[in-house]
Amino acid sequence: MKASPRDINTKLTRPDPAIRAYLVYGPDRGLVRERGELLTQSVLDDPNDPFALTLLTEDDLKADPAALADAMVAMSLTGGARLVRVRLNGETGNGPILDFLKELDTGMVTSEAVMLVESGDLTPRGKLRKGFEPSTVGLAVPCYADSARDLSDLVDTMLKEAGLTLNPTAREEWLPRLEGDRALARNEIEKLILYMGPAETRDRHEVSLEDIAEIASGLGDAALDDIIGPVFLGDLQAADSAYMRATSSGTSEVAILRALQRRLDQIGAIHASGGQEQAGMRLGAPRFGPAATVFKQHVRIWQGRKLEMARNLVFEAERMVKRSGAPTPVLVGNLVLRLARGAAVRSR
Repeated sequence: MKASPRDINTKLTRPDPAIRAYLVYGPDRGLVRERGELLTQSVLDDPNDPFALTLLTEDDLKADPAALADAMVAMSLTGGARLVRVRLNGETGNGPILDFLKELDTGMVTSEAVMLVESGDLTPRGKLRKGFEPSTVGLAVPCYADSARDLSDLVDTMLKEAGLTLNPTAREEWLPRLEGDRALARNEIEKLILYMGPAETRDRHEVSLEDIAEIASGLGDAALDDIIGPVFLGDLQAADSAYMRATSSGTSEVAILRALQRRLDQIGAIHASGGQEQAGMRLGAPRFGPAATVFKQHVRIWQGRKLEMARNLVFEAERMVKRSGAPTPVLVGNLVLRLARGAAVRSR
C-alpha cells in the first residue's frame, strides 16, 4: 500500500496491526528520520530498549542476508513489541527486504517484529517501491519537501505549543528559508523558541523579523562550515578548535549535530545516485567556490562501509541526545572527534 499525504501522520502514530513492514523514503532525509522516529515511538513502549529495537544497515544485510529474517522472527525477551529498523542509502541491499516482504504477503512466515526501512529518494520503477506499494502487509510512506502550507502548519503548531505567534512579515521572510529540509526547519524553530525564553519571563509573545535575524541559520552557517569541513577531511585539531569556538559563541550542539547529519545525507545522496552531483545539491550541498571543493573531497573520502558507519554514529548520538539528562556537549563533541579520526584514517 501507499500512504496518501493526508493519512501519513495517522498511519504512523496509530499503526495498523495488519501492517508489518514500512518503507519510509524520499529526498528530504530530515523528514525521513522524523517519520521513522514517529513510527518507532508509536510501536515501542521504550524506543531506547536494545531488546525491543534492532538496527541494521545495508552493509549488515550484505554481510549476512539472513540477519533481517532472523531479527523479524525472533521472540521478544521482555514480552513487548519489537521493531527492526533498516537504514539504506537507496536501492542497495534490498534483496533480503523484498524476499521477507514477499513471504509475509504470501503467509509463508509470520513476524514477531515490525520492519521499518528508511531510504533516500526512490523512483517509481525501483524494486523497493514496486515491492511495498502493492503489498497487503507493507506500507510505502513518501517524504518530499514540505509544501508552503505544511511548513506553515509546522511553524504554527510548534510556536503555539510554546505560547508564541509569528508576525506576518516574519512569516513571509522566514518560511522560504526553511524549505527543503524538515530537520533543519524543526531545528530552527526550536532555536527560535529557546531564544524567546520561558513564557513566564517574556514581555511579548509575537515573534518579529528582528527576533529571527538574531537566530537565523544563515548567521551561523560560517561557524558550522568551519566545523563540517575539517571533520569530514580528518583534521582533528581544526575540527576540535572550530567546535569549541562555535559552542563558546552560542552555537547549539544540536545545530552542529544536524549539520553533520545533513552533510552525510548529501554525500549519501550522491553515492546512491551513481555520482550525480545534483542529488547532493537538492539537499543543500554547496555548488560553488571553496566550500564546493571541500564537499567534493568529502564525497571521495566517505563512501561504502565508512559512510554507513558514520551515519550510524550520528544516528546513535541523536538517540542519546534525546534522552532526558543526556550530556549533549560531551556527546556531540565526542562525535566530532570520532568522525574526524575516521576521515583521517581514510585519507592517509
